[in-house]
Amino acid sequence: MSKLLNTSEFTAFFIGASANLTANKERINALNVFPVPDGDTGTNMGLTMSSAVKDLPAQTNIAKAAERLAHGALLGARGNSGVILSQILRGFAQGLEGCEQVAAPDFARAMQKGVELAYKSVMRPVEGTILTVARKMAEAAGEAVAVDAAMDLENLVELMLKQGHQALANTPNQLPVLKQAGVVDSGASGLVAIFEGGLRALRGEEFEMPLQVEGKVDFTNQTAEDTQQLVNHYCTEFFIHGQGIDVDTYRQHLQSMGESQVIVGNATVVKTHIHTADPGAVLSYALQFGSLHDLKIDNMKDQHRETLLTDAERSSAEENSAPADKPETVSPEPDQLDAAIAEAAATLGDMLPDMEAVELPLCGVVTVSSGSGLDQIFTEMGAAGLVSGGQSMNPSAEDILQAINNLPAQQAVILPNNSNIVMAANQASQLAEKPVVVVSSKFITQGIAAMMNFDPESSAEENAASMQEAAALVHSAQVTYAVRDSQFDGQTIHEGDILGLLEGDIAVVETTVRQTVLNLLPQMFDDDTSLITLLYGDGVTEEDAVLLGEDLAEAFPDYEIEVQLGGQAVYHYLIAVE
Repeated sequence: MSKLLNTSEFTAFFIGASANLTANKERINALNVFPVPDGDTGTNMGLTMSSAVKDLPAQTNIAKAAERLAHGALLGARGNSGVILSQILRGFAQGLEGCEQVAAPDFARAMQKGVELAYKSVMRPVEGTILTVARKMAEAAGEAVAVDAAMDLENLVELMLKQGHQALANTPNQLPVLKQAGVVDSGASGLVAIFEGGLRALRGEEFEMPLQVEGKVDFTNQTAEDTQQLVNHYCTEFFIHGQGIDVDTYRQHLQSMGESQVIVGNATVVKTHIHTADPGAVLSYALQFGSLHDLKIDNMKDQHRETLLTDAERSSAEENSAPADKPETVSPEPDQLDAAIAEAAATLGDMLPDMEAVELPLCGVVTVSSGSGLDQIFTEMGAAGLVSGGQSMNPSAEDILQAINNLPAQQAVILPNNSNIVMAANQASQLAEKPVVVVSSKFITQGIAAMMNFDPESSAEENAASMQEAAALVHSAQVTYAVRDSQFDGQTIHEGDILGLLEGDIAVVETTVRQTVLNLLPQMFDDDTSLITLLYGDGVTEEDAVLLGEDLAEAFPDYEIEVQLGGQAVYHYLIAVE
């Protein structure tokens, strides 16, 4: 093939990449480390990639095609894996600015830029994920063009894939949870599928192919890395508001003050996330650039066993329910229609002065919800924007952005209510034209608790602070079922077992829903507990839910029990203890 990619070849590469990723999505979904029905990394990445390439055939130059690729991925990003992929493509496009054709050094530079932005997008980068494999592939590309700048693109991508496969096979050595489950990282597998599809497209081959590394892997001669001592244990987040902020200088200085830095913003607003041993020193330095807002400091030693990045990449796609049959409509006669239009226009004219006098509330809430009962709960609590989605159907950044734009309020707070939607919510907030703050609610029950503190007359920043505080006070659990036999965290799990998840981790394995809930609840109690709320899913009857509530009232007579319809998929029950 040519040493230079033209626009049509560039387009073919990424359309082939998208096609191959989609063809392999179920294999990638199956790499879920949890035995629960929610592994959808392949689906999320596939939908993100499909959005990225939809406008490519209409482009007439490389730079514009790369720009549209990045823009489509940015809007279509779903789940953590999809958001990271969108940042890789965004950096890739930046690396090709001004290019009329793509030579090997251009491709290598673009990949390196993509990796740089991807790492910056993640609050707590974890090695052994898509980030690691992307970095290894970028390093291989850089080394190759340093030796031979005139090499063919085909040879370059082959070298990148060779390194990518090696890095993919090594991911279980970097993440013990992968090794325990006997799988490689799902997001990293998706990235390999993307480049394999691109290479096959350039060669004129069929896109569909099995991944070379899939399912169980022999790790007999591999040794897991030692767990690092947690030194920088204060997770510190805040915004700086100022004028003429030098973001690069600020970011560079913070490199010496901790780890896992994510610094994003511009000359007037900068968001900071850092893990540090001395949050006071970080704040003192930040004050040199402006005023501080939305300050949050968490001691991670209290949360050391929180879910890793890859654990958030778990959901499985569900088909949307078929729409109900539409009622038959009767068209009015023309003269009736004219009269109706005239009457409506007159009425609207009478209303306009009053409408102009109405001022939008200062703040509104966009919340992700996953069931009819949950929709009603959020609406009654004051959420004006609902986005359909949840553990098994992550909404895209564009879905969330549209809800923000349609929100009848001057500012917005977003409740993602799922750890795998938080990154897409953050991405949407950066694209919005109105001020938006994301409350990092990881569970529906946290979102409901957060709504208790919502005040439409307070700013988004003020609301987010109080809502985040409320979300942190609720203990959250979910009851679901195992989709396969497995060993996880020392527990033997059989297909069909009922699983109790406490704050996202498997805490109870039983054979019945009732016993799972009875064993799970005592682990959620503390000295302040007074209320237990059960939200039952679409596979549970009201009668069964009421009976379970009566059992709990008898077993735990000191607590108030509430049973409400949630209507959520995947989970028999969502449980909140407050």
